[in-house]
Amino acid sequence: MDLNKSGSVEESIFTNKVNGIITAFNRSEKKIIVNHTGELDQDKVNTIATVVETQMEYLGVSKGAIKKIFNIVIETLQNICIHGENDNNGYQMTYFIIGKHLNEFSIFSGNIVSNTVAEKLNRRLNSIKSLSNSDLKKQYMDVLSNGELSAKGGAGLGFLTIALKSNNNIDFDFEMLNKEYSLFSMQLKVLG
Repeated sequence: MDLNKSGSVEESIFTNKVNGIITAFNRSEKKIIVNHTGELDQDKVNTIATVVETQMEYLGVSKGAIKKIFNIVIETLQNICIHGENDNNGYQMTYFIIGKHLNEFSIFSGNIVSNTVAEKLNRRLNSIKSLSNSDLKKQYMDVLSNGELSAKGGAGLGFLTIALKSNNNIDFDFEMLNKEYSLFSMQLKVLG
């Protein structure tokens, strides 16, 4: 999708969100490491994951931090692929951006979800954010042990994994696009 084209209100909201992130990282001492907008499928997930790993190694990031960031990247992109929706015009509006400032990496992602899903995600993420580290680990192990799959094939481990790997340093919001869809945005911070 061309982020510069003037289109629907949904595209405008999406474009403003992405441009805001990019503008914030076009300042001194800040750098965008990875930037993907548009359609997302398994091949693109694999490509983005490889680019992230290569960039982290190039930047001299520790193996432990690379592993942590790589796990977050995979879980985030898989969530977008599995649970993301197309808008009313058939677009799969997604973004995935990693920025670096000093020794901290910020991971931004966004995709369209139905407003019904947005309400469920909001409750789920607020519940996760309210957990202590020990409760987060316990819930992760409980879900891992139960192993029940959702209709789309997930067991609910994705956001728990992201929370664990980012030390529960997750911010998120839902911006209503229209009566059917919202833009789900998430930001994580991870020390490199």
